[in-house]
Amino acid sequence: MSDPDLPPFEALIIPHEAVDRGGVEILRAAIIEGQLYVTLRRTFEHPDPWGGLLSEVARRVARIYAADGTLDEGDVVFRIHSSFVSESGVRSSRAKKPAKKSAGKSKKSSKQRRSKRGRR
Repeated sequence: MSDPDLPPFEALIIPHEAVDRGGVEILRAAIIEGQLYVTLRRTFEHPDPWGGLLSEVARRVARIYAADGTLDEGDVVFRIHSSFVSESGVRSSRAKKPAKKSAGKSKKSSKQRRSKRGRR
């Protein structure tokens, strides 16, 4: 049961081309109380095509901002790129996972490794 005090979720429409020809949704994003929520499909065998896809998304975002005449499309793309490079932006709904330890690294403490080096 939904809470009547909460605002309704404003979903985007499905593109007419997808309705007419079919397809697979690969990415959905929403901002909920200032946090980013994303669902996606892995879709590509390798991650490289995601760069092209995200670049195209950035260009389309730029066109929307440029359409009202207040911002230049190139400036918008630059600002998106700058935000991406600086890792600033919307808060993620998930905390970053700690980096996994490399399989090649020993579980010995740095103190144990230093004492072993000193015996040589």
